[in-house]
Amino acid sequence: MTASGADFDEDDEPFVRHRKKHHEANFDITAMIDLVFMLNIFFMVTTVAAVQAEIDLPIVRHCLPTDPDDAVFICIVSNNPQYVTVYIGSDAHGEALTEPEDQARSVHQAVEEASRSGKHIVLLKAERGCKLRDVKRISAAAMRDITGMELRMAVIEKE
Repeated sequence: MTASGADFDEDDEPFVRHRKKHHEANFDITAMIDLVFMLNIFFMVTTVAAVQAEIDLPIVRHCLPTDPDDAVFICIVSNNPQYVTVYIGSDAHGEALTEPEDQARSVHQAVEEASRSGKHIVLLKAERGCKLRDVKRISAAAMRDITGMELRMAVIEKE
């Protein structure tokens, strides 16, 4: 017996219960690390693509004129943000080529004819608003399978 007059067995519950030991929370972060690496790669690739889309070219300080008798001229005009118009000749007059397939075919034919006639310079004139992808596409079509030709580029400032 105790002072209060009650008998307690050892099997009786005490006033304060013992807490069960909890296991520490563990989780696998491998998937999260993989995701972080994939996001890093994605942002690096998209940043490089975004930087290459807009290039500020330096201003030319010293240049030599091209002899017009020794060159074939190709003009690229940006009439619409969706597509460009290509003219074979020294200015934007004559047949306007608007379809990309027609542009590539006609430009390549004009450069081949110029090469056969003894010309060795292709002068690509592009308006300032032309996209780099269009200029690259036209220049690639002009120089495809052509040897001995020199590609020169000029930018036309629109007033």
